[in-house]
Formats: sequence, C-alpha cells, structure tokens
Amino acid sequence: MKVAIIGAGVLGTSLGILLRRVGYEIVAVCSPNRRSAQEARILIGAGDVVGDNGMAALGADLVILAVPDRAIASVAIEVSASGALKRGAIVAHCAGGLPAGVLSGVTAAGGFKGAIHPLQSFADVDSAVRMLPETFFFLEGEQEAVDVLRSVVIALDGRPVEIAGADKALYHAGAAAASNFLVTLVNYAVTLLFHAGVPKDAALAALLPLIKGTVSNLETVGLPDALTGPIARGDLGTVQRHLRALETMPGDMARLYRQLARKTVEVAKAKGSLEEDDAQKLLDLLGGPDFPGEGRP
Repeated sequence: MKVAIIGAGVLGTSLGILLRRVGYEIVAVCSPNRRSAQEARILIGAGDVVGDNGMAALGADLVILAVPDRAIASVAIEVSASGALKRGAIVAHCAGGLPAGVLSGVTAAGGFKGAIHPLQSFADVDSAVRMLPETFFFLEGEQEAVDVLRSVVIALDGRPVEIAGADKALYHAGAAAASNFLVTLVNYAVTLLFHAGVPKDAALAALLPLIKGTVSNLETVGLPDALTGPIARGDLGTVQRHLRALETMPGDMARLYRQLARKTVEVAKAKGSLEEDDAQKLLDLLGGPDFPGEGRP
C-alpha cells in the first residue's frame, strides 16, 4: 500500500518510520516548511518531499493528515480539489476531537473519509516510535476507511478501537482529562508541598515515585481498587486537617481540594471501602456540590 504523509511533525514522522518498517511504501512527505519535510523524509528513509498538499496525494492509497486540528478541513479541501486523489483512496486525519466528517470534498473526489487517533502523548520522534506499538488507536469514519485503518494499526502492533464520530468530542475530553489534567494536578500537588517548605524541584522528584506507584496500581488492580488514602479509608480526621491547612492557602486551592475530594468519595464508595455513613460525613464536611458557604471543618 502506498502512503502519503501530510504533516512532518512528531506524529507524521513517527508514523512514516513505523509504516515503512512494516512494509508500507511511503510515496510522499509534505509540509508547509520544506526543511521540516526534508528532515522527516531522512528519518523515514523514503518518500518524495512535496510542497503542495494536493499533489502529495498523487498515487497514494492512504493519505494521512498529521496536521494541526485547525488545518485539517482546509488541507482536505486542497487534497480533494487537486485532481490527484486516487479513486478509492483513504484520507484520514489524526485528530482526537474531530470526526472524519470534517474532511470536506473527499467523498466527491472518490475517496473515503477516516480518522485515526493514537491515545498517547509524545515528546519527540524517538519516544513516539517506541510507544506507538501497543498504543490504542481510536478509529472512525466510513467503513471502507475504518477497515483499512484497522489493518494499519494491527500492522503497527497497535490496538484498534472503533468509535462513533458523534462521540469524538466526549472521547477527547476524557483523553485530555487523563493526560493534560494530570499535569495540572501534579502542579497543584507541587504547589502544596512548596508552601509546606519543600523546594519545587525536590517536590516534583519526591512525588514522581508516588505517581508511578499509583499508575502501577491502576495497571495491576484497575478501577476503583487502585484508590488508596484517607478518603478510601473514611478517615474524617485527616480530611479535616487537610481542610484547615488549605484554608490558609491563596486562591482556589481549598475549593479544588473539595471538588476532587467529593469525586473521590464516589470512587471510594464504588470500591466498597467506604461505608455509606462515613461517605455522608465526608460529603457534609466537604460542603455541597457548589460549596455555598463552604461548610467549615
């Protein structure tokens, strides 16, 4: 199968490297920045460097749009209007939050629309090449496209999962919560340790083994059993002490703790480690969902 890659960033380059390794023919690498395309082509080891998005699709059976979300619709129009798109070719974007339906003009040009999103975060090409195998890839679009994309993922030793286009925004919100909000939550924890007198660099270094242990627990025992700590134990006294300390903090630090703690009570109840009476005492302590009056400990 002949593949054209439009977008020479981390994902486009790493997909090109891996696809070539498993026997796909990379025929074109395209980017608005010709130097980026040339560098990607060197890493991939194949493909012509093409400066025009539309012409990059010439002769390709699969056109992968690894471009920023905001550019997907316009690039799809360029590909569709170029006259270079092969009838029956698959055009697939890599965005997690957009449906394949944003690929305007592809159907009229004789192609099939699809979307392929690896549920992973990549810092650079080396880490992406290492991590993409075994990654879950979420697929949607026209069935002809999904069938081809599933075979691509399997060839990469990935794990394909089909999803409805109408559910992409909610799916992507969940992905953002797990990845982006984790960074925010760690920043929150580092801030608390810093105000407790721990230097920020030391705070992050100290928290990372705890975070890795929690992730290991999630891998080993799953949800909700991976939950530990005072709320899981119904330790009202410890939560009271947390709240007293947090009341001295600036901004919304205490409010965020209350919100997270209320959700954690739900997880603890699902785990079965928290009796209903203790759960209610914790919720009373934490205040109502909107915290009117912020019930004091």
